[in-house]
Amino acid sequence: KNLMKVTYLYNSGFIVELDKHILLFDYYQGNIPPLNPNKNLYIFVSHFHYDHYNPEIYQISHPKITYIIDRKINNKGIKVHPGKLYDIDDLHIQTLLSTDEGVAFIIKVENKYIYHAGDLHWWHWIGEPESDNKYQAETFKKEISKITNINFELMMIPLDPRLEESGWWGMNYILKYINTKYVLPMHFIEDINKMHEYLDNNPLNQYNNIIKIHNKEEVFILGENNEY
Repeated sequence: KNLMKVTYLYNSGFIVELDKHILLFDYYQGNIPPLNPNKNLYIFVSHFHYDHYNPEIYQISHPKITYIIDRKINNKGIKVHPGKLYDIDDLHIQTLLSTDEGVAFIIKVENKYIYHAGDLHWWHWIGEPESDNKYQAETFKKEISKITNINFELMMIPLDPRLEESGWWGMNYILKYINTKYVLPMHFIEDINKMHEYLDNNPLNQYNNIIKIHNKEEVFILGENNEY
């Protein structure tokens, strides 16, 4: 009891199954396994980029689905804005402003706090104008500062090899200031080896709560006796 079953789908897509709820985040591609019909399904979409929002989510067959989607997505569901609080059934949801598009989600469910970044990240692109990178750093830090008092069960955080030597900055910053039991990297597309390189080296190798993903549709059972 009280375990979380987390399925990594692809890119930033995850299914998080709890005792009474199933949460699906930012579905892009991958096979969605059979879902327990006795649990309510909540489908979150952080923003409209194609690698986070696939309209196929509206074809999922399940007895009770609630869609919680960024305000700019023109489809059915509860539209959310950045910097707001929402109570949806027994979920307590807080949104942050993304440094790219849409929102990040903080969800309190079954007495656990779960974070999905969407595209909220320290996007420091080598060669971009200094002003852009400065905006990224400041906005990212300001948004993260709003949740430093929360003890998370799980955080899903970008670790994107396309950023080269700044790829780990965002995850490292979050883990420096926020307590979380488990961390899952995301937004590394096909580049699993390069993502692992970040995890195997300083500074991320100092954290023992980051779970290594090895392949699509990998399942992780997280809870008391399943420490990674």
